[in-house]
Amino acid sequence: MIRSMMVAAALLPTPVLADVGPALRPELFVSSDTDGNHSQRSALGWDVRRTDIEHWWGLKVERARYSGTGWREVQETLAVRAAGGDGGWRWQGEVGSNGQDLLGSASMHSTEEARKEFFIERAVLETRQGLALERVHTYAGAAMDFPMSARWSASALAGAQDFGAGNLRRHLRGNLVFALLPEQGLSLQLRLRQFNDSDPGELDYFAPGRYRQALAVVSMRRFVGGYQWRATAGLGRQDFTGVDSQPARLLELDFQTPKDRGRFLRATLGYSDAPADGASVGGDYRYRYARVEGVWQF
Repeated sequence: MIRSMMVAAALLPTPVLADVGPALRPELFVSSDTDGNHSQRSALGWDVRRTDIEHWWGLKVERARYSGTGWREVQETLAVRAAGGDGGWRWQGEVGSNGQDLLGSASMHSTEEARKEFFIERAVLETRQGLALERVHTYAGAAMDFPMSARWSASALAGAQDFGAGNLRRHLRGNLVFALLPEQGLSLQLRLRQFNDSDPGELDYFAPGRYRQALAVVSMRRFVGGYQWRATAGLGRQDFTGVDSQPARLLELDFQTPKDRGRFLRATLGYSDAPADGASVGGDYRYRYARVEGVWQF
């Protein structure tokens, strides 16, 4: 693990930032589904230098526990991560290891109104066979926002996901947004997504061949004393190879404190019936998750 950490540190350039002060960054993510799969990832980060929310670098240690019917797996990861950028572009990256594989993520986005983003992620496959065989998957792609008027906007994403054997998954996503009541933070959205597997049914992760989803979404975002509250609800249809069209639902609640005070907290609760990696093929699937992350600058 120490050797992997040294390699990770060598791969990531040290940003030149003002030494404003260190920060502590706790994170927690838990999820469960109706197939009996559970995951819990708890992490503690230490920003050695933190200038602001877009410029920092530090370390992170994470402990993840995955379980299901008749199995349980624990993994620990150590990583170096940083964020920076000047002018019209910002970047953020993380590189580390769980003792077996090099893991991490990186993204770069523009700050203009027609926002462009490029990203790549390498992560463990969080299923029973995926963890037992030490499989990782790599997901890379690009996204772009399309402002159309004061009330209309759209976004699109295209990506490819390599599962490390014979399956290459191609992703397409598109969102259309209408600001119904901008002063009240109320918007209506149409969210479309599709992916196609080149090798359906590989291992035990959800790989049906073709998956499609269309959601009509209502989102409300309000600011109270600088604190942001957001509620999102979606209803639509989904289908995938071998299963007829069925309902698709989404619900998410999100709370954020102001980000410019040296301390920051965000909490998210969510529900979806879109199949996650560990889902079995079939209907009546439900996925629940919660995420809490914070920053405490000294």
